Amino acid sequence: MHPLDNPSWTALTTHQADVALGSELARRFPPDMAVHGGMAAVTAEAFASLSHMAQEPVGLFFNKLPQLPAGWTITRQLRMIQMLHEHEETPVISLAPSAGIVELGTDDLQEMMGVYEVTRPGRTMARRIQQLGLFLGVRSQGKLAAMAGMRLHLPGYREITTVATHPGHLSRGYATALVAELVRRIRAVGEQPFLHVRDDNVRAIQIYERLGFRERTRFDYVAIRYAP
Repeated sequence: MHPLDNPSWTALTTHQADVALGSELARRFPPDMAVHGGMAAVTAEAFASLSHMAQEPVGLFFNKLPQLPAGWTITRQLRMIQMLHEHEETPVISLAPSAGIVELGTDDLQEMMGVYEVTRPGRTMARRIQQLGLFLGVRSQGKLAAMAGMRLHLPGYREITTVATHPGHLSRGYATALVAELVRRIRAVGEQPFLHVRDDNVRAIQIYERLGFRERTRFDYVAIRYAP
């Protein structure tokens, strides 16, 4: 099995095992870091183990969505494409002089959450997501206009995530520049970037393809909660 076939589980049992909650059957990130979780195998025993950590929804990737045991409820369901960066070189994206890429820290959290919520209505960004990886942003006239960061980390691979541009700053290349810069930084330490994107997000898929990403596989992604 390829490590990216079960990406969250691989991360939670390798580079990010130090923050993992759970057992040898099922694990998840602390909910205020990321919604993601995983299972060693899709079994009744693994679901039972995961149920002790799923009072808040946990997000899982499945090659094929299984029949959920009793007590589980789906709170969100998507068809996701996993894309892997296949080129050593990444295009350099130039921004206007008034806009620059900066590293984001905890002092930027409120602005980050604002960009996240306006681009993903009804959802809230995990408050400690920055503990899982570097986040970059583009500031325009002092305000956060776009952001992107790193989340899952497994041997040889680093995930790019939470790519978002405030609606007032679209079509200026900010998100493209951020992803390109993250690719450059991931490649610089000898790892391969990957990401997940909704299969109906055609514009984003086209941008990622121009940056050297190619579809690797597809997943059914569900956020589920246990409430017996």
